[in-house]
Amino acid sequence: MRGLAVLSALLCAPSGDEALEKALEKFRGGDANVSATIVAAGEAAVPSLAGILGDGTVDGRLRFQAANLLGDIGSKSAVDPLLAALNDPYFNVRRCAALALGKIRDSRAKEPLEALAEGDPFAWKDPETGETRYLVREDARAALDLLAGRNPSRTAGLKKEAETFLDDASKPPRSPVGVAVKRLPWPFPGGLGDQNLFNNYQQPTDDYVHAGLDLLQTAGTEVRAVDGGFVAGIATNYPDWKTHHFFVVTTTEGGDEGWAYTHLDPETYTFEVGDRVRKGEVLGKTVDFYVGKNKGVDHLHLNYVRFRRKAEGSIDPESLVSLVDPLHFFDAKDDAPPSIAERFRFVKDGTLEEFASGSDGIAVVSGAADIVVAISDGPTRGAGCNWGVPVVTLEIRGERAKPWRKLVLDQRGEIAEPRACPALYMKHAESQPWLAGIPPYPVPHLMKVTNSDGDGAIEVADEVHAWDTAQRDAAGKPRFPDGLYRVTVRAWDLAGNRAERTATARVANP
Repeated sequence: MRGLAVLSALLCAPSGDEALEKALEKFRGGDANVSATIVAAGEAAVPSLAGILGDGTVDGRLRFQAANLLGDIGSKSAVDPLLAALNDPYFNVRRCAALALGKIRDSRAKEPLEALAEGDPFAWKDPETGETRYLVREDARAALDLLAGRNPSRTAGLKKEAETFLDDASKPPRSPVGVAVKRLPWPFPGGLGDQNLFNNYQQPTDDYVHAGLDLLQTAGTEVRAVDGGFVAGIATNYPDWKTHHFFVVTTTEGGDEGWAYTHLDPETYTFEVGDRVRKGEVLGKTVDFYVGKNKGVDHLHLNYVRFRRKAEGSIDPESLVSLVDPLHFFDAKDDAPPSIAERFRFVKDGTLEEFASGSDGIAVVSGAADIVVAISDGPTRGAGCNWGVPVVTLEIRGERAKPWRKLVLDQRGEIAEPRACPALYMKHAESQPWLAGIPPYPVPHLMKVTNSDGDGAIEVADEVHAWDTAQRDAAGKPRFPDGLYRVTVRAWDLAGNRAERTATARVANP
């Protein structure tokens, strides 16, 4: 199956000992996970990446990824090929080349970027606002800001919310799931292994939390209803493409929640709005997920949602909220606990700068600190698919300090702010150097576990939270007196399997 072949390429991670040429070979084959190896090679990788960038016969996605890597390397020798790429016919190549030039901060890019920011013709209609946006121009302006050193903090203007704490961080709180869960059949014949489930409810990417199940199947595969009900509506965020149509089947007629099926070919629908649907009935077929020059992975996206209707009665695509992890409804045996990487990284709040370690190897922290931890989960040990970790807690204990316990994450129920995830999850490019030596399966994600107000929801303002080692209590005494502290992170999967890892840090404030 073509989708599974693409998935395999996306998940194959190289070892840290692979030579540059081997990494470049994998990169040309579609393996984006070799990025860290290529960037680490620095100047030696520039000629090959420049060649990929400038080759119009190469897939557009690979070429704009090459531009991204050239920006991460930051070599002046990449400026000329990146400047040439500002005239590339593919808009995403122009966007990435512009941002790469902004990172490199070579003065030769100023005038070409100004011209791009003023006159690039690519226009895109924002499905959220209906506004026509010029994405290449926007990125060119962002590149000019980078070039001029105008790069405002992501936390500018954010207000710190009130913090809540746990009495006991060794067990998860009561589940917030408010949906009646019953066992349902899968949308494709067979069991869990036949669904080709790649990711679930909270697959974080750079910009949003992926709220649903992706079930990889060849284009044209029949999709069957997991439950009976009524077709409440059909909609899409991208009317120019047939790849993103979705429909919702509600349990009750006229209801406002139910199963949303996305990425079915609208030409294969077997129903209309208002029709009754029987459990197991064929609803349509998976679409060929091919957009522009980009060949995607054919799949069904499935999640359980609540929605609002527009004035004329149709479903508002922007109103959908995921109410529960869909895996609650299916026979998805999970016999492996999550995995927490052994190394915790203690960094200065709002940065990726690690605190230095003492002669004993223990990190010495002061002021506001963030703690970065790699966490992953899957149904079995070594599974390639990512299931996400729905519950995480943090506990910090010192001999002379009251324990500090927070609920970092609880995504068993509603995801209200799916695009807030950068507050907790590190971006892909940032995380790559720190994932060396960590098994690639299941896919690990780096979390700043201190970025939470303690309610378990991922919110934009969580990014301003940290472990403030210089905090003082109401009497003016240090909340965290100088000394050793044990930092414990715990994670649970939906089946209740628990993982626990502890690291030590030394507080030494001036």
